Amino acid sequence: MENNEEDDEEMGFSRNYFLAKELGSYGKKSTHKLCDIGVVPEEELRQAMAKLEPKHEKDVKALIESYKSSYTEWAFELRCNFGLLMYGFGSKKALLEDFVSTALA
Repeated sequence: MENNEEDDEEMGFSRNYFLAKELGSYGKKSTHKLCDIGVVPEEELRQAMAKLEPKHEKDVKALIESYKSSYTEWAFELRCNFGLLMYGFGSKKALLEDFVSTALA
């Protein structure tokens, strides 16, 4: 008997939660539009990018050097039909190009 009361009470809470969510967001729409965003011209963006100094160039090179010890393991995993997943901030292009040119050449 006690279980049924608890189940009914839980269903009531969840039902009320979803009803409140539905009623609270009903009719609310954003007034922001994509066309209202000021887009920077491409040439201006390129000029601004050219003025930026690379901040972590030494750190990136050191990190790529530290990964070189894993190249043989990566090549083995590829030969065994496994994939490699590279994740984290920044581009992995330089790392992968170095791996391909040294370990898979």
